[in-house]
Amino acid sequence: MLDNAQAMLFFHTIFREAENAWAFVHEKNYESFTFTDEKNPTITKKYIYDTANKDITITYRAWVTNKLLLVGTIRVRFEINSYLSDGMLANIFLPDFSINGHDVRGESSIRRSSDNKYVFNFVDGSIHEQGVSMPVLITGNIDNGQYERIEGGDKFSQDDDVWAYSGTMTGMLHEEPKLTYTNKVIDENDATISGTVYFTMNCKTIEKGVSLITIPERPDIIYGYYCSEVRFISVKHVY
Repeated sequence: MLDNAQAMLFFHTIFREAENAWAFVHEKNYESFTFTDEKNPTITKKYIYDTANKDITITYRAWVTNKLLLVGTIRVRFEINSYLSDGMLANIFLPDFSINGHDVRGESSIRRSSDNKYVFNFVDGSIHEQGVSMPVLITGNIDNGQYERIEGGDKFSQDDDVWAYSGTMTGMLHEEPKLTYTNKVIDENDATISGTVYFTMNCKTIEKGVSLITIPERPDIIYGYYCSEVRFISVKHVY
């Protein structure tokens, strides 16, 4: 269950970083820019947009966001001046990227569907155990996840954004075929299955919501988020 919750959080972080980069470089007229930690100038997040390849390279040097340590590189490919246009697509690649020491791999995309609403897909996602060349902890795929920014869309800053997410993630735990899973965001009012156990995450980056994990031939798990610190809200699943 904790691996599932962590995967959802990590994939959300990738969405959040890519969407913000798409917005920020548009606002900055596609010029390169570096964020530097006020207390330690060696901690940076750098944006470089390549006009020829139509992509932005985001390079993290021990950058911390929402108490998560980001290291490595994310590339996001999109057309110039596409950010505010409905139907436009940003493709996300993870050539060398880690969160809290976990290597994260996979390809994903963001499509703007309407004002402050996006469709998020993640293909062949994997999160590895901490360390170099470590085995896979969990795999994950998201098919047409729905995101809506319900706060913070009036300026290009991550710190005031509140996202509502609904969707389903599927994958496998520890590369074990008997541990395939489905992790579905459900409406809290539907969480009435007999014998349900609620698990609370670390309260650092998730505010509220309920998810249902199903694994063949094992009891269903329903876990809830009831915290006060965050910027990520689970809402009713969209079928």
